[in-house]
Amino acid sequence: MVLYLLVYLAVFAVTILLAAVFQRCYNRIRIDWFSTKKAKKANGVMYCFVGCVFLMPIIAMFSLRYGIGTDYFNYERIYEAVHGTSISEYWSLHSKGMDLFYIEPAYYLMNKILPSFRLLLWAMGILMFMLLLLAIRNYSTQIRFSFALFIFLTTQYIYAQNGMRFSVALCLILLGYIALGKNKTWQFIIMVLLASLFHQASLFCLAMLPLKRYKYKGANSIRNILLFVLILSFPLLIGLLFNIIGNFSAFERYFSTTQYSRSETMKVGWTWLLHIVPVILPLLIFCRKELFKKQDSNFFFRICIMEIPFRMLGLYNTWYTRFARCSQIAQVIFLPLVLARVTNKRKRMLLYAYYIAWFLFYFGYYAIVNDQCDSLPYAWIFSQ
Repeated sequence: MVLYLLVYLAVFAVTILLAAVFQRCYNRIRIDWFSTKKAKKANGVMYCFVGCVFLMPIIAMFSLRYGIGTDYFNYERIYEAVHGTSISEYWSLHSKGMDLFYIEPAYYLMNKILPSFRLLLWAMGILMFMLLLLAIRNYSTQIRFSFALFIFLTTQYIYAQNGMRFSVALCLILLGYIALGKNKTWQFIIMVLLASLFHQASLFCLAMLPLKRYKYKGANSIRNILLFVLILSFPLLIGLLFNIIGNFSAFERYFSTTQYSRSETMKVGWTWLLHIVPVILPLLIFCRKELFKKQDSNFFFRICIMEIPFRMLGLYNTWYTRFARCSQIAQVIFLPLVLARVTNKRKRMLLYAYYIAWFLFYFGYYAIVNDQCDSLPYAWIFSQ
């Protein structure tokens, strides 16, 4: 299995190196030319285009795979069923809950417009990484693109091959978090709504809205206390929340279908804490100043600890663990931002080494155990 993992890690390494080169080039060029107001639109277009060229190895790996991921052939069947379907027919079948047509409007349009399933994979891969590039662009002078991309690849890439609709939605949600961190509430809501057009489970992220920064210190303090109480009392609130959410038509299917329904017979355990503690604990011990002094890192910390209640949902159905990714995706910005502000060079390098080791282990564990080797070994279309 280690040899199979090395295929992914080799492509990751090349992509991460190219991301570092891209960041250096971009920061230099935009100062000389792209920083002018007249070139603002050109800056965005050129940034996305050139960025995707630099990230082409990982985009190609995503797009040229064959049979990789638990949902690969399901997505292929969806394309074959949906591609020739009119909008009215799609919506009629979607409203009736027909499996192959129970996909969100944005993903339906991509299936409808693109002439082949292979081009659909290319489009989804490019869209996902373009959105990721737009997210980290906001911090181009503060964080290392290579480290942010490394976190995304080791925590989200294998899953993206299985659930690419939700992965694209997560990148939109990350853009929403960046807006919310700047108190741009409506931009956050718009991004969540856009994300829901790829996967309606994204609407759960509206629960993050109260985590923004308020004008008055007292309101922020009360919010922090309520957040702490919510996390502690969440096991007692889950039943009530399930009953409330189950009454919304958008989520009715998740509670009425056996595959997604709440099940008390699931094996209850607390190993999900290992997803959170190794990430958060070192920062609380060694980086409290960098973590809480700045408002943006403080905000992302609140988003990240929401992974605790989201992980608890997995105690009722393993499918619900995907909601934890709504918080986990914030690590892509959060960790590089905090570590970049550590002034002690030795401590900073040790923390980088620790997180690189941790996420490499996380990637291997997820690919082999959680993903049950569905993405290992890698197979691409030219091997068929």
